[in-house]
Amino acid sequence: MVTVMRNPRAAVRGGTDARKWIALVSVLLATFMGLLDAAIVTVAVPSIQQDLRASFGEVQLVSAGYTLAYAVGLVTGGRLGDLYGRRRLFLVGVTLFVLTSVACSAAPAAPVLIGARVFQGLAAAVMLPQVLSIIQNAFTGPARASALGGYGATIGLASISGQIAGGLLLAWNPAGLGWRAVFLVNVPIGLLVMAVAGRTVTESRGARSRLDLAGAGLLAVALTALLLPPVLSRGLPLLAVGVVLLVLFALVERRAADPLVPLRLLTRRLTRGLLTVVAFYSGNAGFFLLLAYHLQAGLGQSPLDSGLIFAPLGIGFAVTSLLGKRLNAPVPGAALMAVSLASVVLIAWHIPPRHQVAWLLPALALSGLGEGLVAAPLIGRVLSGVDPAEAGAAGGVLLTATQIANASGVALIGGLFARVLGGTPATPGIPFTEYAHATAITTSAVLVLAVLTGLLARTR
Repeated sequence: MVTVMRNPRAAVRGGTDARKWIALVSVLLATFMGLLDAAIVTVAVPSIQQDLRASFGEVQLVSAGYTLAYAVGLVTGGRLGDLYGRRRLFLVGVTLFVLTSVACSAAPAAPVLIGARVFQGLAAAVMLPQVLSIIQNAFTGPARASALGGYGATIGLASISGQIAGGLLLAWNPAGLGWRAVFLVNVPIGLLVMAVAGRTVTESRGARSRLDLAGAGLLAVALTALLLPPVLSRGLPLLAVGVVLLVLFALVERRAADPLVPLRLLTRRLTRGLLTVVAFYSGNAGFFLLLAYHLQAGLGQSPLDSGLIFAPLGIGFAVTSLLGKRLNAPVPGAALMAVSLASVVLIAWHIPPRHQVAWLLPALALSGLGEGLVAAPLIGRVLSGVDPAEAGAAGGVLLTATQIANASGVALIGGLFARVLGGTPATPGIPFTEYAHATAITTSAVLVLAVLTGLLARTR
């Protein structure tokens, strides 16, 4: 029988050390599953479009529906964990994620798949904010540093593994499932997580009485207005509406008796940390997109080969993420990123196409090492000083900032890439020299964001 821990430190005392680390592995596996799902579908989009006879707008919504629902529901999902129990909401989220994955795989038409993806994103929004809350409540001191390092490594592996796993599944085509296999792969992972987490994760919750429904609804509409334009690359006037609604949300929360996001959370430390998060993740998301175009449309690599070329970056990210919190070296990490990005600029401009992949591999490994040194300490800095009773809200705010950064980075860096290229990327007939020029210019913009990340990380 599970005992609810009102005292946040009771979660540390409950259970053995071995049980806590097994619980950590299970929640990190769920994190990997949820983040992988956002990336793995991208590789399958052409197959989905052909098999379901979907329009380009419909296949855009297959990806955007998940991203939007996930981002919009994160803060509310975190608050639900504070209110009803992080372990309980985590298991509910995993269960819903498995069920919606099955629904996605069985979708007979594009509208059904889009709807299932929206519900899958909402399930991720219930599941994933609880992970940081569980870590915050189950670990302290050096153990928490190691746990956050594992969380950072998981993010790095998941972000890189999507293209590789998607390409492998499509090439393997188990049981003739085609694109449907990319959703069914979540089922055994989710069942394993439920079995292990259900036995090892200790319950914890915050001292809250009710959910701020007005705040939750207003924040959902505001975030939709902010994220829809970058996700769908149109509807820019909605951005102004989103900003106005966020200001209105802040005014409503200031007067609320039990606010969704207590404004006391937004200290100078947390606000500066969130700005660093936006600079870091927007640059990474934009760089991944422009490099994928450079490799596939410019150098003629297949999606699978392109994903494998990203592997050194993911491995480097994972290795230093495990050490990054202990080393606490985000500024040197940002410097490594800047050196790597400067190398990519030179490679794109000066190295012949047939030799570029060989030169890019060590540059990407260096970038991954730098990113890992930034990621884990950055998470710790954002969450440091947060009352464990508010861990769900803080985790939701952090993940929401990450999603806003990812969407904005893809939209802004991708838009700059297309503008410099002078046409739609991947259009036949564009010479390689144009891709090289666009990659060099756009990577320079990412380099600026890496420098900004280092400057923001210098201030505590």
